[in-house]
Amino acid sequence: MATKHSSPSPQVPVRIKGHTKCLYHKDNEVVLLCQDCGLLICTTCSITTHKTHIDSFCEISKITNEQKNTLLDFMNETENIEIPKLKNEIQSARNEISTSESNYKKLSVNIKKQRDQCKLDLDKITEDHLAICNKMEKGTTDLLRIHITNLEDRLDTLVKLSSECKQTLQTGTAVLVYDSVSEIQDMDLDIPQAPYIDMTEFTPDNNRQRHLEQAMGKMKTPTDHFKAGSAPSGHSEQGPVVRPKLSKSTETGQASTGAVLYTLCDSPTVISQFSYPGGISSICPTSNGRAWLCHYKTNTVKLINNKGNFFSNKPKVIQKIQHNSNITDISLDPTTGRLWFCCKAERSICEVSTSSTPVTRFTTEGDPNSLCVTREGRVVVGTGGRQGYKVVMYTADGQVLHTATVEGSGTGSVLSIAQCGVTGNIAIVSSKLISGDSSDPNNYRRHITVYNPTLQFLVHYRGEGIQAREAITPDKFDPVTVVYDSKGNIVIADYRRNTIELISGAGKYIKTLHTNKGQGQVGIQKDDVLWSCLELDTGEWGLKLLKYYSD
Repeated sequence: MATKHSSPSPQVPVRIKGHTKCLYHKDNEVVLLCQDCGLLICTTCSITTHKTHIDSFCEISKITNEQKNTLLDFMNETENIEIPKLKNEIQSARNEISTSESNYKKLSVNIKKQRDQCKLDLDKITEDHLAICNKMEKGTTDLLRIHITNLEDRLDTLVKLSSECKQTLQTGTAVLVYDSVSEIQDMDLDIPQAPYIDMTEFTPDNNRQRHLEQAMGKMKTPTDHFKAGSAPSGHSEQGPVVRPKLSKSTETGQASTGAVLYTLCDSPTVISQFSYPGGISSICPTSNGRAWLCHYKTNTVKLINNKGNFFSNKPKVIQKIQHNSNITDISLDPTTGRLWFCCKAERSICEVSTSSTPVTRFTTEGDPNSLCVTREGRVVVGTGGRQGYKVVMYTADGQVLHTATVEGSGTGSVLSIAQCGVTGNIAIVSSKLISGDSSDPNNYRRHITVYNPTLQFLVHYRGEGIQAREAITPDKFDPVTVVYDSKGNIVIADYRRNTIELISGAGKYIKTLHTNKGQGQVGIQKDDVLWSCLELDTGEWGLKLLKYYSD
């Protein structure tokens, strides 16, 4: 019987399958099962290294029949059910290949046909624009030429009249002088006014990618059937953006849009908790219950599962991605599921391709301190520095679309960015150095700012309304992370007071969800499972998965 250890340490000898001798006492037969350890042991082991596990001992001979029955059950189920089922599934998949190939060929033909039609339409629009441009050019030229002719006629008249006046002054009679003066007084000596030329303008559409995608048509792909990262790289619009009405307060039980009702738990339900040995500065849960973690002082991003294992209560690391520079922050594209990250040292924004290889998409002017990939495929980057800091929205290839200056001067940074799945609004945590040592986190003042989808300011939140023993002033409010949940509410991790706060998307306090001994970053799944980095009751740092809405 093999041991239960799936990946034993290199220093621990492994018993060969079927070998009956004890690994540590070579002359002894293994006769007992230590159920605590999942190991076959000899009688000497039972009174030495395993003596404290005596209550879990079981003789191998007494469980042989039970084990044989297990093997028989497995064999019967495998041969009679699983193997035939797999064969049928293989044949079905092969049949599906030919069907899908035919369908995708038809799909490709339709896409190319639509592309060609879009090209023809674009050529027609271009011809119409150029015709208007030529017509307006001719009209403008004709107006200006007429104006020049009038000016030249006026010039000839004045030159002639001036010459006549000189002659009159030299030889003219009193009557001629009088008539000349009368003529001058009756003349309009003002220079003819230039015609008003309202130049035709052409403004290139900076959002042409979206319009081109709309003209081509939408691609609806069954992304749930594939692994994250294999979905198409394009992004389609998700409908009109709704801006919440800030004049009305958002009450508990109603989302930011005033449409979705919900009920909060009296206290969050703990779904899972486990220790995590490494530091965490960013948490990005995936749609299948896992999470990407990073720490800004390392060049590695790790994908973990959502529970500790039996032996160590630590999560399993499923995948690691390394870069050649420290990774400052991470974000998941909500459409494709692909991982993005930023590197402050390189001033680079990178995407992890389907081969799990990071690819630099573009570089930034400022130091990228945080980022968020939106549902429209935009990349919102928060900068940090000693001369002010900003929030900048880029296209996926690095073209600047919108910019918001958080602070025009002073030392600080944007710590966290999130987009609301309901309204499309953008929330950030900004941190400004007040005075003193910039390496001391207590010398910064932090607050929440909410922008609309084009980075127009909506609201500030500095801890107003939080129910606590003492009033929450801006210097006592210390958010480190913001995330939006599915109701459009904002979850805030407060580092100084070790709490998790819930406010509406309009910046109204709802509830303090949780209070801990130590609080770090948070992340959230689509089904409102909150991943919280915090100090566990054991004194270790780890993660808790919490549900705060009642189903």
